[in-house]
Amino acid sequence: MKVLFICLFPIEANNSAMMRNLALVNGLLSNGCKVDFVTIPASKNVQVVTDSGHLENLNIIKLKGNDLYNSVISIKNKKANFLKDFTISAIRKVYHKFSIFDYTLKIAKNIKLSQLNQKEYDLVISSSDPKTSHIAAANLIRQGLIYKKWIQYWGDPMAMDITNNSIYPQYYLRKIEQKLLNEADHIIYVSPLTYEAQKEAFPKLAQKMIFEPIPFKDKKVYPEVKKNKFLIGYFGAYMKISRNLEPLYNTCNSLTHDIDLILMGETDCEFSEKENIAVFPRGDASEYESKADLLVCVLNKSGTQIPGKIYHYAATNKPILIILDGENKEIIKEYLFPYNRYIFCNNNEEEIQRTIKEIIKGPIQFHPCEAFNSSEIAKRVLEL
Repeated sequence: MKVLFICLFPIEANNSAMMRNLALVNGLLSNGCKVDFVTIPASKNVQVVTDSGHLENLNIIKLKGNDLYNSVISIKNKKANFLKDFTISAIRKVYHKFSIFDYTLKIAKNIKLSQLNQKEYDLVISSSDPKTSHIAAANLIRQGLIYKKWIQYWGDPMAMDITNNSIYPQYYLRKIEQKLLNEADHIIYVSPLTYEAQKEAFPKLAQKMIFEPIPFKDKKVYPEVKKNKFLIGYFGAYMKISRNLEPLYNTCNSLTHDIDLILMGETDCEFSEKENIAVFPRGDASEYESKADLLVCVLNKSGTQIPGKIYHYAATNKPILIILDGENKEIIKEYLFPYNRYIFCNNNEEEIQRTIKEIIKGPIQFHPCEAFNSSEIAKRVLEL
């Protein structure tokens, strides 16, 4: 089967969304598909992995980037003076307030059918974020792209995205979202809660929608490493608007003699380093992950999305602590509990401390969760 996979974000990006994309593509390839992956070049503000995650037999098609955006980023990264740096940041904030889509909209509008290797595919998959990936697919179809099925693969929804900072009201965003969804043959959501909420929001499109969990690309079975102290790792973004890591930070700070904590990820929190707490910006966490005794995920403060790292960590043999938060925490726990892969506690210092001490005292042997195997999930996608 010939598959065109479209995601207008750099394939080398070190983030949860691209890990999800590459895992699904890995599953498609393992099911005998030939895949063309449409992507864009990495700008200087995108954290890339040293191993770009490219898969054998994957054909990558890189479109031209947004020159204006890249110029702005280049100026910002050259350590311009404070006034210039402040002005650029202010312009970007205003842009995001008044723009529904990001800088890749221009790329989506300018995409040409001639940039592809062929004009006919059995399956087209457009993956967001960014949501402009779906616009690019629609643009190619209008230009005469021949296909049998078009699947939209959604991470965050549009109108219900808790990180959305635009000034536009929900009803207007929902109208734009519906226009995008209308054109697809199938729509896949990676959270069961988002799936249910979207069916309710768009009842006429509900028959097109399905839920599939996020797959992992490769199993990671780490050897046991003996250390003087128990090492806890939190790897991934933790912006104030979406996640509350204060209870975890405070708990670990109080357990100085028992544990070490590594926080690594993009944030606007001002956590200082302590004797037993290391704080790093976003980066390649693979080395630290291999050394950690416990991997931690913190649920969002609100919304229907489930952090992707919950699925990615399930590829390992490490214990995974899910710190429950938000109005949907019990529903998410009920969904994840049957996989017998996770440890749960509420997001307060007392429960976190008690749970960590129990894990240290009585370690349990875990294995990669086969339910999130990319080959099986991709097989179900191909059967749609």
